[in-house]
Amino acid sequence: MKLTKVPVLHTLISMMLNPTTILKSTISEIPWVFSLLVSTFAFALFFLQTGLDLYRTGQRQLIFVLKSVAIGAAYGAIAIPLLAVVIWGFFKITRNEKSVFWTISSFCLSYSGALIYGLFGLFFSLVFNWKTAIAFGVTGVLWATGPLITTIREMTRGNTTMGVIFASAVGIVVLVTWSIFANI
Repeated sequence: MKLTKVPVLHTLISMMLNPTTILKSTISEIPWVFSLLVSTFAFALFFLQTGLDLYRTGQRQLIFVLKSVAIGAAYGAIAIPLLAVVIWGFFKITRNEKSVFWTISSFCLSYSGALIYGLFGLFFSLVFNWKTAIAFGVTGVLWATGPLITTIREMTRGNTTMGVIFASAVGIVVLVTWSIFANI
């Protein structure tokens, strides 16, 4: 594997605001490990905010906050790539020409917005003592819908309808599983 210097901030913002450019031109130059780290840290921050919010309201103990970070990181590192593989397998039947690594990398990198929102949310949570899981965490996850639509559209050779349907399904799965976690 060739180590490549990734322009981190440019890549994150580009994937958030204009994913087509990244997916059509530079995704092959971005190491899949970088993409995996994006979703890992994005969900670690999202679940951290959830843990902090529940801790501040007295619903959970401090240990829950620490467990939240670990569970969020595992979610971003395992669940998101697993969702990508499932969708890749589904579209492989329809002659999807994208590789499984391209799909995993694209799905994970789609959570660039969640990572950026997670950083801002953590800042506002720690500095201003705000409850930020909904305002920043969920909003960041919802920002992934656009890049996911673009990713699936690339996999289906331009089928926007399939992109919307499957990206929405992924978003629903992510938010429902997060809700289950927060209510355990």
